[in-house]
Amino acid sequence: MNVLYEDFIEMADKNADEKYREFSIKLTPGIGKNAGVRTPVLKKFAREAAKGDWESFFSECRNELYEERLVRGLIICYIKADIEKRLGLLREFIPLIDNWALCDIVCCAFKFKNGESGRVFEFVKQYMEKNGEFEKRFAVVMLLSHFIDDEHIDEVLELLNNIDDSRFYVSMAAAWALSMCYIKYEDRTAELLKNGKPDRETVNRAILKIIQSRRAADDAKNRARSYRIG
Repeated sequence: MNVLYEDFIEMADKNADEKYREFSIKLTPGIGKNAGVRTPVLKKFAREAAKGDWESFFSECRNELYEERLVRGLIICYIKADIEKRLGLLREFIPLIDNWALCDIVCCAFKFKNGESGRVFEFVKQYMEKNGEFEKRFAVVMLLSHFIDDEHIDEVLELLNNIDDSRFYVSMAAAWALSMCYIKYEDRTAELLKNGKPDRETVNRAILKIIQSRRAADDAKNRARSYRIG
């Protein structure tokens, strides 16, 4: 067995917390088999693993434990490799995503250089066309985590407007993304909320997130309330 994989088994065993495991199962439907290791511990391990023989670790991963899959995804986020290598590894990882936590933690942790943003954006857009619920959620969370900016906002809004998927985890991610777009680009996003294609549940979820956000001004929240679909 690879030394790094042995280290993972030891780490997971040492940091297993039954109460946290039970909490994770309630908080994260679909999490499956897990040891109850907290995310900061897994991130710390992944950062160190990214400096070592992570390729051998990947070859031995059984992907049975949630923690194992999350560490795999985080290593992709942390390794020093060119963007094509990392995107290739990410492409292999995405089919392993089967719950919102695994998706969102990896999406938020994935960083790239400014000069790589165009390539990453094109990669992400491919997954807006996929059929899998978590493939689409991956794309939406990547958009909201990295591309709500002056350069991409118009295309991001167009992608969100055309998503046409009311499945829960896609809809919730789209609502989250729309709320973030509204907070940063209210005028452009308001038009989509009022007259766009997203289904009623997604629009109303977005409005609720805006109202609950500490980043949105009170007057912006009041305007958002008027866009609710009854």
